[in-house]
Amino acid sequence: MDQNSTPVPKLSPAQNFFYGSGCLFELTKWIVVLLVIGTLIHFFVGTLFIVDGLSMEPNFHSGQYILVNRWQYNFGEPARGDVVVLKFPGDPEHKKYIKRIIGLPGEKVQIINGTVYINDQKLNEKYLPNGMLTLPNVNRTLRDDDYFLLGDNRPNSSDSRTWGISPKRYLIGRAAYTIWPLNLKGIILQPSY
Repeated sequence: MDQNSTPVPKLSPAQNFFYGSGCLFELTKWIVVLLVIGTLIHFFVGTLFIVDGLSMEPNFHSGQYILVNRWQYNFGEPARGDVVVLKFPGDPEHKKYIKRIIGLPGEKVQIINGTVYINDQKLNEKYLPNGMLTLPNVNRTLRDDDYFLLGDNRPNSSDSRTWGISPKRYLIGRAAYTIWPLNLKGIILQPSY
């Protein structure tokens, strides 16, 4: 052995795994990168929502997995007919609901004898089963940041008729795509009025 050279210590298999090949460091680095990207996507682009309950039947079913577009409302306003996931106004930190936007800011929303009217015009809700009535009667004028939301299963939905209007800040995003079950997989279309 040369006097000027320093002997290289032999690494144990565990030390070699941690330091020698750098494999654990690389793996940890990629896990952290993926977690950061996933977190950014979840909070700013989209998130997953699982429908729980019957309030949106027959269009959305309990156990249905939906991708929610968080990004869209950063650049545009919610539209009538959008199906949205929202923070429940009575418990915005914990409870999430899925409902359909019926009334927009500044509009007069009325429910008269089972029919919804917006600014005195009957709302044609093709997505509801024939003969479904919307009760009880309501007469509400929305403020600048208010939305009136209803479930599609009107007799079995807790919505703006029960807990009042929802400000925009409670809207998490628009239901954009069904990923499960596979027979329902696809883009969630918005109705035309």
